Amino acid sequence: MPIPAEIRTSFAEANRLVQQSFIESGIQPGEQVTPDQLGEAIEQFLFVFDKLDREHGEKGPVPYDDVSQMGDHAIGFIMDLAYWADRLRLPKSKMDLEKTALAVAHWVIRHDGEIRTLEPLVNSLAASANLTQDIPTLKAMSEVIADVIEHATPVIKSDLEKHDVTRPWRILNLNYAIVATRTQDRTIIEKAYDTLGRNLPEDCPTFFEQGLQQAQKDVYGPEVRELMQDYFKRWATRH
Repeated sequence: MPIPAEIRTSFAEANRLVQQSFIESGIQPGEQVTPDQLGEAIEQFLFVFDKLDREHGEKGPVPYDDVSQMGDHAIGFIMDLAYWADRLRLPKSKMDLEKTALAVAHWVIRHDGEIRTLEPLVNSLAASANLTQDIPTLKAMSEVIADVIEHATPVIKSDLEKHDVTRPWRILNLNYAIVATRTQDRTIIEKAYDTLGRNLPEDCPTFFEQGLQQAQKDVYGPEVRELMQDYFKRWATRH
């Protein structure tokens, strides 16, 4: 499906508010790209994405165009505009812009591209997960996170910055396991835990130890506790 109308509407409103607040602030941008320039560039990318969907279909590779590079440029501009939203103290606008970045990532994935920038996607997914207890929504979110992990570039997957505990790749994988646990769906949970084991083996002993404690809460059923116990035993014996 094309980028949803509600995403476009929320982007348009966030873009308008950021530009208005920037004008009213009197901030001198110096050499930074201004919000109006960023907003115009993002709108052009969204127009091109729609055009390519119409001409080549909503799924599959796009001839003669590097969708990975296009998506990365668009996400980069969205990140820059989200920075202005944060600087201008517009938290909702920042969140709406991060949702736009997630929609762009979904477009890239639909067209068999790679995700090269994770930060706004991680922020958007984490914020959305914190706002819901709805099981179907959490299941859908788990699928989205799994897609982003799967389509991340090899450079991201190589995880060369292991010393940085705040790196987006680490947070994304941990959040995948957390969101999957909250679905209480065995199939989804096992897929997320196995992914965590492949991508962040050094984090697994602590994650499953802490998870075992959390799983004792009444909100979780016995199957979740048994799964957490099983994975804790697997990883505790490896270290």
